[in-house]
Amino acid sequence: MQFATQSQDEQRERNAKSLFLIGTVAVVFFLIIIRLVYLQIIQADLNIRLSKENSMRLRVILPPRGCIYDRNGEILARNRPSYSICVLPSKLKHRKDIIAKLCAIRDSSGAAVFDSAELEATIKKAYGRRYDPTRLKEDVSLDLMSIVEEHSMELPGIIVVSESRREYTLGPSTFHALGYMSEIPEDEFDSLQQLGYYYGDLIGKSGIERQYEKNMRGVCGQEYIEVDAYGRNKGPVPDVPRVDPVPGNNLYLTIDARLQRKAAESFPDSMKGAVVALDPRNGEVLVMFSHPGVDPNIFSMAGTVRSKTWAAVATDPGLPLNNRAIAGAYPPGSTFKLVTALAGLETGELTASSRMASPCTGAYRFGSRIAHCWEKRGHGFLDLLGAIQQSCDVYFYQVGLLLGDVAINKYASEMGLGAATGIDLPNEKNGWISGETLYNRRYRAKGWVWTRGLLLDMAIGQVQMVTPLQLAMVVGGLGNGSLLLQPHIVKEERNREGAVVKRYAPIVKDSLRFKLSTIATLHEAMVKVIGPGGTGGLAAVPGIPVGGKSGSAQNPQGEKTHALFIACAPIDNPVIAVAVVVENGGHGGGVAAPVAGNILRCFFSETEEGKAIAQQYKAAAETLKSAKPVFSGRSD
Repeated sequence: MQFATQSQDEQRERNAKSLFLIGTVAVVFFLIIIRLVYLQIIQADLNIRLSKENSMRLRVILPPRGCIYDRNGEILARNRPSYSICVLPSKLKHRKDIIAKLCAIRDSSGAAVFDSAELEATIKKAYGRRYDPTRLKEDVSLDLMSIVEEHSMELPGIIVVSESRREYTLGPSTFHALGYMSEIPEDEFDSLQQLGYYYGDLIGKSGIERQYEKNMRGVCGQEYIEVDAYGRNKGPVPDVPRVDPVPGNNLYLTIDARLQRKAAESFPDSMKGAVVALDPRNGEVLVMFSHPGVDPNIFSMAGTVRSKTWAAVATDPGLPLNNRAIAGAYPPGSTFKLVTALAGLETGELTASSRMASPCTGAYRFGSRIAHCWEKRGHGFLDLLGAIQQSCDVYFYQVGLLLGDVAINKYASEMGLGAATGIDLPNEKNGWISGETLYNRRYRAKGWVWTRGLLLDMAIGQVQMVTPLQLAMVVGGLGNGSLLLQPHIVKEERNREGAVVKRYAPIVKDSLRFKLSTIATLHEAMVKVIGPGGTGGLAAVPGIPVGGKSGSAQNPQGEKTHALFIACAPIDNPVIAVAVVVENGGHGGGVAAPVAGNILRCFFSETEEGKAIAQQYKAAAETLKSAKPVFSGRSD
């Protein structure tokens, strides 16, 4: 009986254990089923997407950047294909092994292509953006690209990226006008990302590249590509639509590449300064040259080469990054005498035949001050035409005292001095025109006060500050005598098919309401500057009436004066105006005038419009020469 009871207890215990085990198994299977339902039904879409994302990658397709052409269609900036070795941290495994394998790669000379320390630092930094490619080696050769591609199985996470780089055909001569491109700095990326830029993207940093960034950039496209476990591209994902990029627009500049080359060839290689030429009829900039310059192609080179070159450029005391054509501020020197003469003629204080009370003896006494003329022997008594022709300082000292600063500044402002021209380039300077009010305000902290004696310096352009671009605009305005046009450097914008998207029309800054007699007198004087006995003979163009003015501006930083020269031609209806500034060059007529002359002669001998005008003047001269004299009276 006792045995039967014990047997029943054991049976119940076994049944309980069996039920517990069955219950446990049932619960486990129930949980598994619930989990499967959750994963495969409730989260099916999410898991499918995650699975696909593990085997495919979104590839941003950068649009072809617009090219830059000169006014005649000559290419100035274009794109060239390039390859970079990049790391994709999300696919990278066994970092130290990968670095070792990369360091084992040798170039054709047997030298190591990669540096382990640089790789370590770059890859560690790349982990901050796990899903963005980070460049390890830029602009690599086809041989190196092929080696990496062939060993991709051994280099998971290391990929080759195809991209384009900017190429500038005229090198340093157009650097300041065109600008350059550079990779977006890390601290600016977050804000630019909202505008459609991507990590490692390039952006215009100066000049046209910066000013017209939006116009030339285009719109990025995108597509999904299949990748294997090593991150290798297996082609586009089927049935996933690709968004094609929208190419950027091409820019056609007003610059003439022939004249730009001539400016670069003519400018003294060891000197600093700038050259600007423009069409005074519409404000189109024909030449914009600043020296010293930088080869913008260095910014498209590999990172190590670029860094070394950039360090040298950034520390260069010659400031090659400074566009002296629009941001270099110089005293105008004797070129300003044309503005002083304009003020005198318009106010009625001067005529073409006006003489001053004191002749030029090489110096002029005003109170206790003795102000010298550049010609130590003196010029004697001169009228206004002769004073401009020979650039007599003593004559204009007296004109300055006669007119005063208010009258001179009135006409300086009307000619656009003291304010930015509004050219379509960044970082233009305003310049400064001085005068009692402005002088006292500017130098209040130093305790300097305007005195009447400063009128002597003002009249000959030694206390103002102007840019070469402003000087070109002034001489162009005095040449046409009716309009002051805002300078601009982009002529039109075209799409990839060549259709004009936008044409940039001339903008009138001001209408010049000067007396016809005033303009006629200034033209006559400017022609005399270029003719026999004038200071600008080296700017003459055979057969073309050229008007100009030389200048030498005091330079506190050097022993020699700055050399300046301005000119326009033909003087009766100018189609080109030129301004040249050579820092520490000495006399404008001897140093700056030849540069202007070379550009003018190039214009009238090599450009279609210039040759047509030269032919007209030649034909008119031949007609005049062959005309028979008319006799009156009786002949025997």
